[in-house]
Amino acid sequence: MGNGVSLSHESVLDLQTILGSPLHPGSVDTRFSRLIWDDRQATEGSGSGDLFVAIRGSQFDGSAAIPKLIERGIRGVVTETAPPSSLSSEVTWWHVDNSRQQFARLVHEAYRQPGHELQVFGITGTNGKSSTVRMLANLLDQPKRTAGWVTTVDRSVAGLISESNCTTPPAHELARLLRDHSDGNGGPMVLEISSHAIDQHRVTGIPLAAAAITQLGRDHLDYHGTEAAYHEVKRSLRHQVRDGGVFLTPSADHSTKETVAFADFFSREVWTAKILSQSLQGSLIELKGSGLNFKCRLPRAARHDVSNALCAAALASSVGTSADQILQGLEVASAVPGRLEQVFDGVFVDYAHTPDALEAVLKSCRELCQGRLRVVFGCGGDRDTGKRPQMGRIAKEYADEIYLTDDNPRSEPSAEILCQIRSGIGDSEVVYEESDRREAIAMALREHGSEDILVIAGKGHETTQEVCGVKTPFDDRLVVREIMGVTS
Repeated sequence: MGNGVSLSHESVLDLQTILGSPLHPGSVDTRFSRLIWDDRQATEGSGSGDLFVAIRGSQFDGSAAIPKLIERGIRGVVTETAPPSSLSSEVTWWHVDNSRQQFARLVHEAYRQPGHELQVFGITGTNGKSSTVRMLANLLDQPKRTAGWVTTVDRSVAGLISESNCTTPPAHELARLLRDHSDGNGGPMVLEISSHAIDQHRVTGIPLAAAAITQLGRDHLDYHGTEAAYHEVKRSLRHQVRDGGVFLTPSADHSTKETVAFADFFSREVWTAKILSQSLQGSLIELKGSGLNFKCRLPRAARHDVSNALCAAALASSVGTSADQILQGLEVASAVPGRLEQVFDGVFVDYAHTPDALEAVLKSCRELCQGRLRVVFGCGGDRDTGKRPQMGRIAKEYADEIYLTDDNPRSEPSAEILCQIRSGIGDSEVVYEESDRREAIAMALREHGSEDILVIAGKGHETTQEVCGVKTPFDDRLVVREIMGVTS
């Protein structure tokens, strides 16, 4: 929540350039020194210089707090509701169509528009976002101006790396982060942008040098309602790309079994990556397109890794990064924690928690596996239930043995989740159910042979497990190492 964001004693006239004319003008002498969006940020008698933005959330509408805040002395309100007829003549009331959108514009103005000082890139998509962000940041790195990034896993701002607590921060936090990066002489900034962030205007006010959709599948239907609505939100990110910038989307028309492709939404220009050879140690690929015409060894094996690499390379090339720098960056690109991360011989932990992601991981591992392919996974509770049988069918199609277990059940009964996954598998002698995730991993590891591959999917980089509202420490990677007796 924080204590609000400082304003430079903005007058009503100053704010009209962002918010338009207020529906209820109030006093022309009022000057605002702080922007707040939570009624707890206002204290008795301190509100005369506060501008309150009433944000409508899923649980609470900030407009409900306005009468109380006016009693405390608030003199400026931005809300989606009309003012009451009895409103004090001292209160300036802006009636707006979308308070989240205006809030984002206000906080970026308060932080002096840091997005206009930086080369900012946006990466969205169902899967592959974090990996593509980190890879692109690596390609854009400069000797004296380190590229920054924000992902589900971590963030780097002006060279300082810290853990993330969400995929895309709220608008006020993102504006501050960009200001810190710019003031710290940071280079380009690459943002992982979720569909929630786009829909909730967390990235409004940030002009993008270029952007991309890594891949589109099924996710977050509990929020968006339909897959079509979810996809359209993702595609709407194109409206934030600066004139002349590219907006890359996967190109099915130019993809084959050996080739992945991206096309620019605006110019229709195409970039491709052909997979020449693959092993568990990596891939030899050939990239072609504007600014790209070379072969390179990618230290990742899966097809979706090749797709992520192509997306990052095409974006970097589109803003003038040299082919030599791109080649060098791809060949040393490190993996994002929990993204097909090998934690023991032939044992991989991956964040795959959607049907498309699980299929991509298992399909790649199936092609590389010389022995038996096993998968340990579950599905999160209180989320889209329709994907559960789909993920069961995918596991049955590619894996030799399936171990169903808890992911983050949250408030749902574990048995119901496993039953829904099992409905997509049907009767099978190679499916084992064990709700205790540690024991399920141990069961699979006991069967693991030197030619086999084991994929532990769903949680990836996560370090906790949520059951009945309680989060307890749990890290798939540490569990594997503990069971196998690996000390480092």
